[in-house]
Amino acid sequence: MKKQLLCTAAFIGTLAVTKVNAQCDFTPEIVPKKVILCPNAKDTLATTEAYDSYQWYRNNRPVPGATHRYFVVHQQQDAGTFIKVEATRNGCSAFSKRMLIDGWAFLPPFIIESGDIGVYDPYRDALIECKRDTLILTLGSPYNVNIQWYNNYKPIPGANEQSYTVTKKGSYTVCGAPDICPDYIACESIPINVLYDSLHAEITERNDTLFASRGSDYQWFYNGELIPNSNQGFLVPLKNGRYRVAVRDKYTCSDVSQVYVYTAGSKESLISVSPNPVHDVMYVKIKSNDASQIIVSDLLGNRLMQVPVTNFYQTISLANLHRGNYVVQLLNKQKQVIGTTKIFKE
Repeated sequence: MKKQLLCTAAFIGTLAVTKVNAQCDFTPEIVPKKVILCPNAKDTLATTEAYDSYQWYRNNRPVPGATHRYFVVHQQQDAGTFIKVEATRNGCSAFSKRMLIDGWAFLPPFIIESGDIGVYDPYRDALIECKRDTLILTLGSPYNVNIQWYNNYKPIPGANEQSYTVTKKGSYTVCGAPDICPDYIACESIPINVLYDSLHAEITERNDTLFASRGSDYQWFYNGELIPNSNQGFLVPLKNGRYRVAVRDKYTCSDVSQVYVYTAGSKESLISVSPNPVHDVMYVKIKSNDASQIIVSDLLGNRLMQVPVTNFYQTISLANLHRGNYVVQLLNKQKQVIGTTKIFKE
């Protein structure tokens, strides 16, 4: 009977303690009420009131040593977890509501290309821009503050906007931060390589033929007017005047040459050919006592025939030449060109 009374008393005592705990006249509150941590950041939680003792919990498990009023949460280990605190006053313990520790997550920074993007050359690992192109590089959102652009990994003075206009060749990278986490600086370290095309249209003359600088497409002009069907890298001018050529290369860059003034001058008067076009035989008339040789060349300057001058009227067979345009030159005894004319072999 005595043993039963002791057990009953112990049970009543347990009920009494439980009742006291369940009827604490306080509920701990945590501030700040909402936490969103930036990458690599931390924040401090605290109870709004002071208590006799504390125990902080992460995901319902007590955190060893976390027995103070303040508790520091770190983005690396606490983002995505639930935190609560158990506070005790006058022997009565109560839990706060649990709170989610949230964290900002950002995609890696990236660069957007716009404007004149140019042509990517995989062999040079670069965007090839034409001389007058405008390439705009933009750091993708949300990276919009604390921005610094780099060329060859060196800071570009004053290049602190989200977009940067490229003005010269280089290797471009950028760093920046989201405005909601301005201290989180992230970088796009894979460079955008930019080179500028060296195309320069120019006209040179050789053997009374005009040649354009190297390209892939051509268009010739005479006195400002387009010359129909003149789409090769050379042109045999039919008359004196002002010539220009437009050249485009494999990167689709284009350039127009300066005016080239072609003047045949008095050289043409020293030699004449008939008929023109020529079928198999051409008749050459020479007006110079100093003439020593007649040269027949293709438009690239390759000499195909060399005929010595024997009199002022000569007959030359062109039966072995293919159909096309040729240049006929008259050389003096010093091997200098003193006369030039053009023919078409039928």
